[in-house]
Amino acid sequence: MDPLSGIWLALVALCAAIVNGAVGYGFSSTITPIAILWYSNKVLNPALVVVEVVVNSVLLWRERRFIGRTWVRARPVVFTLFPGVVLGTVGLTYLAVNDVKVVVYAVLLPLVALQIYGFTRPFRNEVRGSASIGPGIGFLYSLTTISGPPLALFLRNQGLTKDEFRATIAQIRVAESSMTLGVYAAFTELFGAKLISLPSLGLLPYLAIPVLVGVPVGVLLVRSLTPEFFRRFVMTVDAIFVSYGFSVVLVSLKWLSKTGSYVLLSALFAGVAVLSYFGLRRVRVLDATGPVRGPTAGFLASDAGPPPPPSDPS
Repeated sequence: MDPLSGIWLALVALCAAIVNGAVGYGFSSTITPIAILWYSNKVLNPALVVVEVVVNSVLLWRERRFIGRTWVRARPVVFTLFPGVVLGTVGLTYLAVNDVKVVVYAVLLPLVALQIYGFTRPFRNEVRGSASIGPGIGFLYSLTTISGPPLALFLRNQGLTKDEFRATIAQIRVAESSMTLGVYAAFTELFGAKLISLPSLGLLPYLAIPVLVGVPVGVLLVRSLTPEFFRRFVMTVDAIFVSYGFSVVLVSLKWLSKTGSYVLLSALFAGVAVLSYFGLRRVRVLDATGPVRGPTAGFLASDAGPPPPPSDPS
């Protein structure tokens, strides 16, 4: 592996790990849009999944006192992930590399834009809504290693507090990353897909070491910043990377000329700037410690178990 690209990958992984430690998700959605400019998804995805199994498990352990209360929220998604994970792995195995990159950017861009602005539209029937998005989340994750933005968009509209949100999303992401790693290994062994390979495993040191440093930094950072403001700021930076990567891939596929890519990139940057201005302006009036707008979990209370102990005020 080129040492320079390894250094860049480690720096991006450090930034992504800080984001993940602060908001509970965002590692793959921050690193993937940049890293796929250097590596194919077939090499990058397995390494990211291995790291995310560990990272998500640690974050779930950190929020373990809320598992009893939030498992009922995570369960419908967890139980419907597997078909999507298998289908996404099929796509990763047989689709062309650039086609997968187009899917990554095309899916990320609107989801990131909605999060920057702070879109809210809760599901009235949360169980049905959770079960309906589960296969899509599994498909998107196994194909691209990205699921944080759509999951966050769904969960943040359902009346969860910050701690409940972290616990719920951690449970789902532990399940999806573990399932995906198992399916990757099965496809490698049974169908010769070469998803678990030496080039992929060679990326692990460049990802694991920044994670060990960045996640604790993110946990400390969020204590001094408004979490919602930090999240939208991160999404703004993410949108810039996604816009740039999208234009590069379209040029490489010859869908756009270089002049056309400059026009598209300028338009996307302008859109991001406008959304960021209004999104960050709106966040000043939000209560960062309480639940976001949306239905409460009252109809699930019988399954939720006893309330968790009070949070650590620190």
